[in-house]
Amino acid sequence: MAKTKRGKGLWNTSSRGRGTCPICLSTRIKLLYSATNSDGKLVTVCKKCSSANVKTADKAVSTVNLGFRGKLRKELNRLKQNV
Repeated sequence: MAKTKRGKGLWNTSSRGRGTCPICLSTRIKLLYSATNSDGKLVTVCKKCSSANVKTADKAVSTVNLGFRGKLRKELNRLKQNV
């Protein structure tokens, strides 16, 4: 495969496939994997959390309103302490 074609599918996803992982709360990380919680709902997670069990996936935090690059660092730290 030519190097220019690698990762081309990421360009069509929102934010180039990057965001904040709802389980470990890592920022600006690729969210390419999915984990299932106890409701059977799929949660998009990072590579580290892709093997998370159901209990861990239930603790996933909504990351819709969280910003990147430390804009809301206090909010992230508060969420990490609650998890």
